[in-house]
Amino acid sequence: MQPAPPHPTSARHHPLLIPALLLIVAASGAWAFATSFDGVLVLDDVRAIVRNQTIRTLWPVTIPLSPPSASTVAGRPVANLTFALSYALGSSTPEAIDPAAFHAANLAIHLTAALLLFGVVRRTLSSPRLRPVFGAAPPWLAGAVALIWVVHPLQTSAVTYVAQRVESLMGLFYLLTMYASIRAADGGRRGRWWTAAAVAGCAAGMATKETMVTAPVAVAIWDRLFRQPDTSGRGRVRWGTVAGLAATWLLLAVLVQRQFRGPSVNLDPSTVWLYARTQAEVIVHYLRLAFVPSPLVFLYDWALMPAPLWRAWQAAVVLALLALTAAGLVGRHPASFLGAWFFLILAPSSSVLPIITEVAAEHRMYLPLASVVAGVVVGLFLLGQRLVPSSSAASRLTAARASAAIVLAAAVVALGLGTRARSHVYASAVGLWQDTVEKRPEDARPHIAYGEALAAAGRFAEAEAELRKGTELAPQDAFALVRLGSVLAQQRKYDEAVSHLVTALAVSPGNFDAHRFLADIRALRGEDESAVEHYEAALATVPADARVLTALAAVLAGSRDPNVRNPARARGYAERAVAATGGQDARALQALSAAQAADGSLAEAARTARSAAAVARARGEIALADALEYRALSYESVRK
Repeated sequence: MQPAPPHPTSARHHPLLIPALLLIVAASGAWAFATSFDGVLVLDDVRAIVRNQTIRTLWPVTIPLSPPSASTVAGRPVANLTFALSYALGSSTPEAIDPAAFHAANLAIHLTAALLLFGVVRRTLSSPRLRPVFGAAPPWLAGAVALIWVVHPLQTSAVTYVAQRVESLMGLFYLLTMYASIRAADGGRRGRWWTAAAVAGCAAGMATKETMVTAPVAVAIWDRLFRQPDTSGRGRVRWGTVAGLAATWLLLAVLVQRQFRGPSVNLDPSTVWLYARTQAEVIVHYLRLAFVPSPLVFLYDWALMPAPLWRAWQAAVVLALLALTAAGLVGRHPASFLGAWFFLILAPSSSVLPIITEVAAEHRMYLPLASVVAGVVVGLFLLGQRLVPSSSAASRLTAARASAAIVLAAAVVALGLGTRARSHVYASAVGLWQDTVEKRPEDARPHIAYGEALAAAGRFAEAEAELRKGTELAPQDAFALVRLGSVLAQQRKYDEAVSHLVTALAVSPGNFDAHRFLADIRALRGEDESAVEHYEAALATVPADARVLTALAAVLAGSRDPNVRNPARARGYAERAVAATGGQDARALQALSAAQAADGSLAEAARTARSAAAVARARGEIALADALEYRALSYESVRK
C-alpha cells in the first residue's frame, strides 16, 4: 500500500499552531479541574483504594495486577496497577493515603485523553473524504472540540470521583487506539509501529474496563467512512489491523470470566427488557446534560419500572437517532460516525449488560460526550460556511471568525466555572451526599449514604433521620437497616437498634456488620452467650477481621458466665487478631494479655500488656497506654 499523500492543510498554518492549541487545551483542563484535588474518597473509593491491599506494593507486579473481587477494579488489572502507582507516590505510611496523589493521576489521564481527542478529530476532518470540505479548519475545529470536552462539568464524575479512573483511563486507551489506528493508515514502517501501538492500547483498555470491547468495531467503521475509497466507492477497511485489535477480546474474555464485582448484573429476560426500556429515558437524560449540565448527581438510584406513556417520546428519540445512524452507516455518510461512536460506547453498560445496581451513571458519558460536542462544533462551522462563505469580503470573514472565537471562549469559561464548582462539592463526604439528596430526594441510596457520612462526622441524630428516610424508601435494604441499627446503638437506643439489626439478618442472613453490631450490643448488655454466637457468625463471613477477633477474645476471656468463659479459645482468637494487625494494634494486644492472664500465664500477660502500652503510646493513645501499664503492674503484683 502506498503511503497517503501529506495533508495539504499542514502547510496552511503556522508550525507552532498545533502545539499552541494543545497547550491551551491542557491548561484549560487543568484550570477547570484544579478544585478536584480537594475531593475526598467516597463510596467505591473505599473498596478500590482504602481497603485495597493489592495497591500497597508495586513488587512483585503480580500483586497489583491481581485486584480484589467485589470492587470497582475487579477484573481490571491495569486500572488497579495505576492505583498502586498513585499510592506509592502519595503515601508516606501504610495508613496514610493521600487523595491528592490519586486526583493528580486522574487529571493527568483526563488531559492526555483530551490531547488524543484533538488528534482524532483533527485527522478525521483531514481524512481523504473530508479534506476538500474543511480545508485548513481541522486544527481549529479539533481545538474547539477538545477544549469544550476537557472542561465540561459532565466529566467531573469520571475525573473527580477517583474510583471512576476506570472510565477515564479506558477512555484514554480507546482514544489512543483510534488515533494510532488512524496514523497507521499512512502505511510504511511508521505505519507498522502505529499499528502495534493501537493493538497495545486496545489490550490495555480491555484490561481497564469492559466498555473497550467496541473499539475494534469503531476502527472498522472509521475506515469505512473516512479512508480513501476503492474502485467500488467503498472505504477500504484494514481487516488485518481490525483483526489484530479484535484479538484483544481474548484477554477481555479471560478477565471477565475471572472477575467478580458483586450481584450487579441480572440477565433475567424480563429484567433485560425492562432495563433496555428504561435506558431510553436515561440516554435522553444524558443528552440533556450534555447541553445543560445541571443538575449533576453523584449517585442515581434510578428505578427499573414499566415505562409509562410519557416515556414514549424518549424511546422515539433514541430509536430515531439509532435509525439515522444505521442509515448513515449504510450510505457512508460521515456524520453517522458520531452516532456510531455514541451508541457503541454506551451499548455495553446501557443495553447489552443490565447493570441493575447502576441503571444510570454520569461517568458513562465520558467518551460519548465527545460525539455530541463534535457534532455541535462541526455543525455550527458548516452552518457558518453557508451563512458566511469563504468568498465573502475579508472584513465580514474576520468578524465572523472573531465572533466564533468569542462564543467559544465564553462557553469554555462558563463550562469551566461549572466544573470548578461541581468538583468543589466533592471536598466533603457530608456535602457531596447532601447535594445528592437535595437533587434526588426520592432515591433511597443517597439518603442511606448521607446518613452514614453524618454518622462518621458524629452527627448521630441527623444521621438517624436520613437513615430512617432511606429505610422507608427501601424497607428491604439490609445495608440501610444495619446502618440505622448502628446509629441507634451509638445513641444508646439499644432495643430499637436490635430490632433493625434482626430484621437485616432476616433479609441477609450472612450480613457481617449486622452480626458484628448485634454482638457488640449483646456484649455491652452482658448477654455473652448471644454475643459469642454473633461474633462467630461474623467471622464465618470475614475470618480475619481483627476488630471482631479482638472483641470475641475479650468476651471469652472476661465473661462471668462459666458456660461462656474459655481462656484457651480467647487466647487463640487474640493471637489471630495480633497476627492480623502485625502486632501493631494496642487493643488486640490488650485482648491477648487478658486471655493470657485468664489462662494463668501472668508473667506472659504482663509482658504483652507492656507491649500494648508501648504501641498505644507511640500512636498517641496516652490514656490507654497508662491503663495498660497499670494492668501490667497488677499482673506482676498478683504473681508475687
